[in-house]
Amino acid sequence: MESQLSPQEAQAALAAVQESRSDMADRLITPWWYHPVLGVLVGGLITVATIGVAFPVLMGVIAVYALGVFLLMSAYRRKARVWMSGFDGGPKARRSITLLLIVTLAIAIAGSVFSMGLEIRWTALLTGLAVGVTMTLWGRHYDKVVRAELRDPS
Repeated sequence: MESQLSPQEAQAALAAVQESRSDMADRLITPWWYHPVLGVLVGGLITVATIGVAFPVLMGVIAVYALGVFLLMSAYRRKARVWMSGFDGGPKARRSITLLLIVTLAIAIAGSVFSMGLEIRWTALLTGLAVGVTMTLWGRHYDKVVRAELRDPS
């Protein structure tokens, strides 16, 4: 069965899609506390991992981290009534989140080299702090990129 839309109907359908995308962008306003909390969770995990703690302690920290991320995601879903992963955005958003992961990994590796490899333990705290600040600032930038791509996908 073939459907023929008039130019006016096609324009109206495209306008409805754009309005829906714009509405979604308006709903994806991250609360001010979201990225700092995520930064503390990821930074704390990286700090503990780069210190080189005993395996049971690391597993406990990972459990706390996982619970924290779950609660953070649940709170965001409740507020925004929608959830999308970091890779669900458009090409610019995917590039941004990929670059964030690469930068975070580079910071973690550098911190591990200093803390565990060179046994300069206090650098683990700097590593966690750097990751936390990076996650907070980059997360806010990422939100702007996602909303802009939703409003104008071209």
